[in-house]
Amino acid sequence: MADIRKLHEQRATVLTQATSIVAEAAEAGVALEGEKKAQFDALTSEAAVLNEAIRSEKSAAEARSAADAARAEFATVIAPAAEKDQDENAELRALGKNGGGRTFEYRDVTRATGLGNPVAIADRVNVVAAQFNPFLDPSIITVVRTATGNNIQFPRVTALGTAGSVAEAGTIGESDGTLSALSLTPVKYATIIQVSEELVEDAVFDLGALIAEKCGSEVAVAHGAFAGTAIAAAATIGATGTGTASVNPTFTDLAKLKASVNQAYRRAAKAAWLCNDTTLGVITGLVDTSGQPIFRPGDSNAPDRLLGAPIYSAALIDLTDDTAGAILFGDLGQIYTALVGGVRVDVSREYAWNTGLVSYKVEVRGATGLAQTTAVKSYKSANVA
Repeated sequence: MADIRKLHEQRATVLTQATSIVAEAAEAGVALEGEKKAQFDALTSEAAVLNEAIRSEKSAAEARSAADAARAEFATVIAPAAEKDQDENAELRALGKNGGGRTFEYRDVTRATGLGNPVAIADRVNVVAAQFNPFLDPSIITVVRTATGNNIQFPRVTALGTAGSVAEAGTIGESDGTLSALSLTPVKYATIIQVSEELVEDAVFDLGALIAEKCGSEVAVAHGAFAGTAIAAAATIGATGTGTASVNPTFTDLAKLKASVNQAYRRAAKAAWLCNDTTLGVITGLVDTSGQPIFRPGDSNAPDRLLGAPIYSAALIDLTDDTAGAILFGDLGQIYTALVGGVRVDVSREYAWNTGLVSYKVEVRGATGLAQTTAVKSYKSANVA
């Protein structure tokens, strides 16, 4: 992980330099243009590249750790214990040789478990996916696991009743709130992973890590695009760009967006921001009324922060798109992702028989929605009608 820490340090240094340029311009009371603007753009671009490198290196490091654990596990393969239960790698190999299908169930594991430990294949997929998609990360949003793929209803209160003071022996009036439900219908996300017959036979090769790495990233990208659109559409507009028709938000716009969220959600344990990496590059240059940057870069142990709250990268729209929802803030714990059963793996030796490849079809079913539409609010650019 030393390389990851070094990348984090480089990214923090670059972002600090970028925010310093903006702060100097703000203190001098001049617009950010010319050479300074070019320097700022170059630094934010470099920060985006470093951010992607951190993400890739983290996934690679976890995969390497998993492979090391697998090699240690199979060190005794030449003299296996009698009647020893097959582990999941052995089961995957058996499927590769004989065909068939298997559902690998989820276990209680968090993102912090990592892939370097003997984690189940279903949870390996989740760990990898959470690196790419916050809508699958239980430390950011609420993840619910169900046994069936039927439509799932999450009750919610859309309007409170009215309480009042009552005199001694007085009549208490009835005032019912308004109830509704968040309806989620799980959708299947699937991919096919092909492995050579030689690798299936190779006991040292960590087949589980390969499937988790490829499936996790692909499922995350597919689900993240769907979830980001759904949550942005459901969120209430909390702030609209002020002044000119510029697409970029100001410090005042973001402060208004945060203040528009009820304090019960604004102070919740999972209160945070969501935006894509392009929008994040714009935000890093904003300063408050004192000329201080409102963005603080994180490190390998803590997320970036904006106006005191964590900020995560998600598959949301760009600021230039002609709609609202490029920036979200609120209680992300009100975002629900339902995952059905486990990770289904089916195997075919016939699908690519002529090329000597064994095909593993991996399926995950899930859905994401926002329980309380006022718990998370969005920013609407000034140029959006």
